[in-house]
Amino acid sequence: MRKATPAQYKKAAVIVHGKSERFLASYIYTNLHLPVVIIDKNKGRSSIQINGLKKILSSKPYNSLKSFADEYSVEYDRKEKKLKNFKLFIIMDTDDCSEKTREDYISGKLFENSCLKDYIVPIYNSPNIEEIMVKSGIMAKRIPDSEKGSYYSKIFPINQDPFSNDTLDQIRLFSKKLENVKETNLLEYVHYCLSLIDYV
Repeated sequence: MRKATPAQYKKAAVIVHGKSERFLASYIYTNLHLPVVIIDKNKGRSSIQINGLKKILSSKPYNSLKSFADEYSVEYDRKEKKLKNFKLFIIMDTDDCSEKTREDYISGKLFENSCLKDYIVPIYNSPNIEEIMVKSGIMAKRIPDSEKGSYYSKIFPINQDPFSNDTLDQIRLFSKKLENVKETNLLEYVHYCLSLIDYV
């Protein structure tokens, strides 16, 4: 495997619950042109749930910092055995697990046995991302599952054009709409992505 150069190192990875979260994460990183990798199941067509995170994080390549760094081109300090300039975000709905599991996920207790625990930032949408998008005004109304793919591709378009102030302003506006929504901490992910612009 060819070693990544500093400019190619990933600054973040995002484990996404499903298709909606995949669209959202792709929208942010393509508009900001960031070194971010999205981790999903079957391109978001199958869901990853909070209850399944422990199993994922105890399997390869997540059970070793070195194997994780090699798999996703993350900077790894061999001497200190640490990942550098990196965060692992996990974006989940919280309506498909028990209240105890929900609390452990949000607090980070769920990851206390993972070698990645110091890098994990749990992002929650309570009860789910659709409710958050409607409450923030990003979505006008709830839509049926069968229409989510086409709908999300319109409100979260993938940007293949060069980085510009217009694309930056889009993400800033998206961030602004989330500011007063208390049922999510999605702003942590958005703000981190915005902070990475200095790196690229």
